[in-house]
Amino acid sequence: MTAPGVLVESTAQMSWAWVGVRVHPARRLAETRAFADVEEPQRLAQTTARERAWLAGQWTTASQERWELRFRNDPATRLVSCTLLGRVQDPDPRRAEEAAVRLRHRLAAAPPHVLTEPLPDGREISQELVPGPLDVRGTFEVRKRLSWAPCSRRDTGRQFCFAFTAPRPPEDRSWEPVWHELARMPEPTVLSLYLEPYAPSLALAGALRRLAEEYDVLARPGPVNPIWTSVAPPADRMAVHAAPLLAQAAARYTSGPCFRTRISVASQGPVPYGFADLVAATTGGGVACPPPPTELDAAWRNLAALNRDWLDHTYRQGAPPGSLREAERILCDLVDLDEAALAFRLPYEVPGHLPLFDTARRRRRGNTAAER
Repeated sequence: MTAPGVLVESTAQMSWAWVGVRVHPARRLAETRAFADVEEPQRLAQTTARERAWLAGQWTTASQERWELRFRNDPATRLVSCTLLGRVQDPDPRRAEEAAVRLRHRLAAAPPHVLTEPLPDGREISQELVPGPLDVRGTFEVRKRLSWAPCSRRDTGRQFCFAFTAPRPPEDRSWEPVWHELARMPEPTVLSLYLEPYAPSLALAGALRRLAEEYDVLARPGPVNPIWTSVAPPADRMAVHAAPLLAQAAARYTSGPCFRTRISVASQGPVPYGFADLVAATTGGGVACPPPPTELDAAWRNLAALNRDWLDHTYRQGAPPGSLREAERILCDLVDLDEAALAFRLPYEVPGHLPLFDTARRRRRGNTAAER
């Protein structure tokens, strides 16, 4: 018999288990451990520091854990709900179930500015996982900005040069505008923030180092070929832009805990103009990429199962098919702990501001008003 609050699916080779925890922002000052006269920027800095410490404590690659914050609107109430979903896997279904229970316990031990409530059964977990049918006009993947251009040099054998702009969300950026816009959506809409703990291998570290060295060569005038010319070929312009970014990435993503990330906006109808760009700006200044109709099913499965399958057309952002090497594909969604903590924000409400989140107390109040 499966443990309460765990959803398990198995094949002959593998078992997967999902759990979920509802997350509500604490409202009373005693719950939030805050002070009434603290301004929002200071409050944001405090909650960000707490969440970073909590996220660092969650990091493990055991059982191939991954987690997703799922913000969902209710067009009827114009409130937003938040669920923290998790998935583990193991060839043995019993071990997968046990790992899922441990994961739920850790996820529920959230920072004090939020309150948590485990989902009670597999039916509710399934309801939270499945996003509903996706509208091609309301579905976006928020990605690191990937710039590319044909390489003007041939001495390293590279055909295309790429620049990966790391996410840099400011610590004092308020999430309230995102949640306000989500609450006002006319159709059911999901905003998902997915993290998968990732330990860069020695092979990846070596590949990143070689990439940085290659771009450093391309960013300087090339060697002279005395047979053809006495003038050194100029530096490749994209390599000049990309070389320092790759040098930073080679150091940043091999010196501590990292995550693979996916940020998705999925609506059952068109979303208002600018919402996807607002999400991109708030989570680090990336770019909102609409999947083509041929990749909507894969985008749906990523949400419904907590997957991170590669959406080739969407994720390469116009680059020629097959032009990204494996290490470059990993760089497209790799973040460190600081970058993850600034994008993976738990819900909060500022005292005195308009309520945004659905809570049990507000549901009871709404039901009482309806009965009257």
